[in-house]
Parts: sequence; structure tokens; C-alpha cells
Amino acid sequence: MKKREMNGMAKSLCSYLCSRNNDIAGYWGIGMLCAVSKREKKRKFSFKIRPGELLSIYGYEISESKVVTEKLTQYDLDSIEGRLSFFEDGRYPDGAEKYTCGIAIAITQDGRTGLALSHVECWPHDPKRESQRASAAKASLSLLERLKSILK
Repeated sequence: MKKREMNGMAKSLCSYLCSRNNDIAGYWGIGMLCAVSKREKKRKFSFKIRPGELLSIYGYEISESKVVTEKLTQYDLDSIEGRLSFFEDGRYPDGAEKYTCGIAIAITQDGRTGLALSHVECWPHDPKRESQRASAAKASLSLLERLKSILK
């Protein structure tokens, strides 16, 4: 695989992790990990992505991640490693704590490395402010409907 393709794949994995469609127990995965980071005063989580297996970060499994990792099996990659880093970043207008999550993914194959960096604003998971996603159908809600449910 060409380095450009590996960079693109790493970027796609970063985007997947930033997405609100990745869940841990029905809640946004980044928010759940942000809460763990805050609670345990651990600012960085390293992880490996194994093609065809569920993605687990610090012991928390990303729901439905096997669908994504299954697609990676065809590329015969040597390794896929990542790191999430959480940084305090002030407060949102409603007073909630604001963090930035930095995501780095490195993919190696035959001595070549593809890299991607991404970031997303987030907040520590708070069950009082967030509703648990009951099904994948709920992910198709419009942006306005999702914002309304978050602000309830």
C-alpha cells in the first residue's frame, strides 16, 4: 500500500473515533473516555487496533467497532497504533467543562508509516446531561434533534 493511502486510512480512523456514532455503552465514546481521563487524572490513552477485532481503549470497548476493523483485514498491515490525549480547554457557555481530545493514529506496513492527527472538542460524560443511545436508528437524527436531546 502506498504511503498516501496509509495516511488516508489513518485519517479515516481518526474521523471515526471523533464521530458521535462511536459508542461506549450507548454514550459518545470520546465523552466516556474524557470522564475516565478526568476521574483517574490520566491524560493519555494508548491503544492498538487489530483488524477484525473490537476496538478497546483503556478497557472500554467501542460498540460496533468490529464493522470498521473487519474492513482492515484485507490490507495485511503490520500494526495500527493510536493515542488519545485530553486537554482542559475552559468551559462551554452553559458552564460545562470543555476539553479537547487529540487523536493520533499510526499505521505501518513493510517499513512505511502512515500518520494522521485530529482533534475534537468534548466534555466529560455526564448521564444527567446526555441520553443513552438505544439503537443505531437514533444516530440518524438530524443535527437539530441531537442538539435538543443533548440540551434537555
